[in-house]
Amino acid sequence: MIPHPKGTILLIEDNAIFQQNLAVVFRSAGYETLMANSAEEGFVVLANYKVHLIVLDYRLPGMDGMQFFEEMLTNTKYVEARAIPVIAMTGFPIADDEKERFLRKGAKAFITKSTGFSDLKKIVDREVEAYKTILNFDREEAGRFSLPDYLSYIEKQIIFRALIKNPLSPQEDIARELGIPRSTLSRKISEYQLRIR
Repeated sequence: MIPHPKGTILLIEDNAIFQQNLAVVFRSAGYETLMANSAEEGFVVLANYKVHLIVLDYRLPGMDGMQFFEEMLTNTKYVEARAIPVIAMTGFPIADDEKERFLRKGAKAFITKSTGFSDLKKIVDREVEAYKTILNFDREEAGRFSLPDYLSYIEKQIIFRALIKNPLSPQEDIARELGIPRSTLSRKISEYQLRIR
C-alpha cells in the first residue's frame, strides 16, 4: 500500500497479466489501483470506493467498455461517478468512429494497449490533477458566497469544467456545447481569468 497516494485508479481489465502490469506502472507513478475483471465488478468498486480515474478496457466479457461508460453516465445510481475522468483503451483495432463515440461522451483519451508507459503516466497525472482540482475547489469554496456570488461561482465552474473537458477545442465549439454565444464565453473567460495549461 502506498503511504500517500496521488490518487486512486479503477482499472477495469479482464486480462490478468496486463492488469498486473498496469497496476505496477500505476503504483510506481504513486497511485493506488483497484482492479475489476468486468464492468459489473467495476460498478461494485465505484459503489464502495472513492476513485479519481477509471482506466477502461474496450472489450470486456459481458457488458463491454462502451456499455459500462453509457450506464455510468445515464444511471442515477452513478451520479457521483459521472465526473470521474475515463481513459478507454483497446488491444485490438477498432473503427475511428467508435473511438470518437467514446470521446464525444466525455472520455478523456482513447489509447491502445501498446501506448508507452511514460505517455500513459502523463495522461493519468493530467486527468487526476484536473479532477482533484475540481473536487478541491468545490469543497473549499462552497460555503463562502452570498446567493448572487454563489450563482456566479456556479457559472464559473460550468465554464471551467467545459474548458477542462475540451482543452484543445475552439471557443466556438465550447460555447455551442454550453448553449451561449462565443462572445459571452470569451468575456467570461477573461473576467474569470481562466487558463488551461
